[in-house]
Amino acid sequence: MTNIVPMRDTAPATDPSHVSILAKAVANWFVRRDGKYYDVDRLNVAISKTDVKQICISRFQHEYPDIPLTSDLAKTVFSRVLEKTHADPEQIVSVWSGQRVCRPGDPNRIIHERGSASVNTWTLPGYRALDVTEADYGAAAEFFEWVFPRETERSMVLDWLAWNLQHENDKPGWAPFLYSRSKGSGKSTFCQLVATLFGVENCVTQNNVDKLTSKFNMTVLQSKLVVSEELQLRPDSTQSNTLKTYITERTTLSELKGHEAERVDQRCCFIFTTNHLPIWIEADDRRYYVVEVDHDGHASGPRSRQFQAVVEEVLAQIDDPEQLAGLYHALMIRVIPETFSAKSLNIEDDGTEVMKRIQGASRQVTLEQLEEFLNDKEINALPEAEVAAFVRDNLRANINSTRHMMSELGWTKQKVKWDGVDHARAIWVRPDYVVERGKLIGPDGSRVRISDHLDDREMDITL
Repeated sequence: MTNIVPMRDTAPATDPSHVSILAKAVANWFVRRDGKYYDVDRLNVAISKTDVKQICISRFQHEYPDIPLTSDLAKTVFSRVLEKTHADPEQIVSVWSGQRVCRPGDPNRIIHERGSASVNTWTLPGYRALDVTEADYGAAAEFFEWVFPRETERSMVLDWLAWNLQHENDKPGWAPFLYSRSKGSGKSTFCQLVATLFGVENCVTQNNVDKLTSKFNMTVLQSKLVVSEELQLRPDSTQSNTLKTYITERTTLSELKGHEAERVDQRCCFIFTTNHLPIWIEADDRRYYVVEVDHDGHASGPRSRQFQAVVEEVLAQIDDPEQLAGLYHALMIRVIPETFSAKSLNIEDDGTEVMKRIQGASRQVTLEQLEEFLNDKEINALPEAEVAAFVRDNLRANINSTRHMMSELGWTKQKVKWDGVDHARAIWVRPDYVVERGKLIGPDGSRVRISDHLDDREMDITL
């Protein structure tokens, strides 16, 4: 328990520099609104002016022990920062606009604009204040080699991490997604290490994305890093579509409970993990860089002891601010190749083997859904425009894949005139069916005009 040293009743004349230093500190610790005061780290709790003074006395003695705190000094500081009206924003508790903003890299907690202030939710991680300039990956170097045994994938993930640290006030357009069937493979440790590099106070870790995609998600979106473990979604679900928006869009609509929704300028980067192959990812989705963490050092693997020893060294590095600072500097000076893009993921050039498996599985699911739809509706011919609309709107697939999927199902495309239109239009025809002179001919020899067949079919082409 910290002993609070009582203020001196008598002391030399108040030093103006001490008044300025302490007043500036108070102006950075608190904001006010509607006659109430708020700690910038606890904006949901209003406190009185008397409580502010008591808190400040304690913090003065703890954070500025070299300044002799007297009753006169405290009185002068509080008069300047809480009572008087003046135009120096660094010497007065500012009027809070009610807005919270995330400005990574900006050490100022109070951001002034047009006479009021917003509160910067980002804080400088403590290890970065140390006088450490030596770059050293330390134990993390071996850990990265274990978790990402394939050099190309390791470089991709580390380039992503380095880019985000070097451009902390920006946001990427895609996210690493770590997958492993086995537990104890280091996914959570990697996320913990990255969170510590960004500052745990600037990060949110959650299971799945329930909090992120909920109505009141302002706090999550005002973090720099969001880690979602055990992510499992349904294709084209509301959560899946919302997550896509948060990964790529910098401006989104969000709200706090009890407040109106507002536009948020968010700088989030994301990391996802799962123990289940994420086949829900669409075949052409460019938002997830999926890496399979498949080494034999997992919890039940033959080299689990060796890997666990490496993990323990990394955890010690996380707890040592100087070692963490060395890793941070190593990533800050990492040379990122010109071919790397944090904004756009080229799945053709950068796709991993597991991404190709997921794309294949996703394509098969899409193909089966299309076949089921065509069979259920008993459709034997369908205009190409309607097939493309179904693929786009119901399957959420790229319409450029329509030709390949219909061909795989054995359908053929023909140019046909029907319904009194002079020009020919593209139409897909079921296997064993042909079109001659505007009529659809079945394998049993039946004949029906194309226009009649299209008029008789069910018009609802939704799943």
